Amino acid sequence: MTQKSSPADICTSLVSYWAKETLKGSKAAGIDWEQKGLSNEQYAIHEEIVAAGRSEERRQGRDKALALIDQQARERCAAQNGATGSSENWRPPR
Repeated sequence: MTQKSSPADICTSLVSYWAKETLKGSKAAGIDWEQKGLSNEQYAIHEEIVAAGRSEERRQGRDKALALIDQQARERCAAQNGATGSSENWRPPR
């Protein structure tokens, strides 16, 4: 039996992944939000949690920053039910 991912699960996975890549300075982190598969709302979450992650990294180190990114992505994506409403490109999982 295949378990379908919810919009919040997909949002969490995408936003967390790209926020961590941005924090680590990955080359791929420089592509735009559409190429990353993010909606407008997901990109807004991404930007906010990257800023929080950078601040946390200065205070507590990279491991704590990456954990904070995971936590905030999960919380924000759940609170906004996947944060897909502003994207014309988003399609539900099949």
